[in-house]
Amino acid sequence: MNSPLMSSDESVVLLNVASGNELVYSRLVEKYWQKVLQHALSFVKSYPVAEELTQDVFIQIWDKRERLTEVKSFDNYLFIVSRNLIITHIRKKLIETETFKGEKLQEMFLKPDDQYEFQELNKIIQEGANLLSEPRRTIFLLSRIEGKDADFISEELGLAKRTIRWHLLEALNFMRVYLNKHYGLGLLVLICLGMYSFVASFL
Repeated sequence: MNSPLMSSDESVVLLNVASGNELVYSRLVEKYWQKVLQHALSFVKSYPVAEELTQDVFIQIWDKRERLTEVKSFDNYLFIVSRNLIITHIRKKLIETETFKGEKLQEMFLKPDDQYEFQELNKIIQEGANLLSEPRRTIFLLSRIEGKDADFISEELGLAKRTIRWHLLEALNFMRVYLNKHYGLGLLVLICLGMYSFVASFL
């Protein structure tokens, strides 16, 4: 069942989001999350990757929310943002496949120099995470550091999954700005965070 908030005129909803209304945006995320997730999943064939891309889509929409005042159809706008991010992801994977052909991920991260860089990145991420308020900090750490999914975090913290997703989106947005401002690290680091628990198991 759609939220009464989302049953109102689309242009009004978009204007509210464009002005920074987090409550309306959380409803927007709740309404379209599965649609974007299934779209991404049809291309990447991996649920964790599709979930990462879905998060990136909504982070980008929030970051550029001022543009929503000019959007005539949110469905079309959402499709374009999703398509562009999916294409970018696929291109990166093709480049990585060619670059690291024949090289195992474990071997790449087990090299001493890479271990040191990974540990340094860990310190930076922990530093930024400590600036997050609760429960956002805990949600971020469980999701990106321990690799827990929304179902686990929801049960562990007793919060609705849409609340978990909202806090995670906000945490990722904060970390993106923090890492870029203080260390010149881009969004790629946040994407890599999805692999953190896997890589850490080898160190």
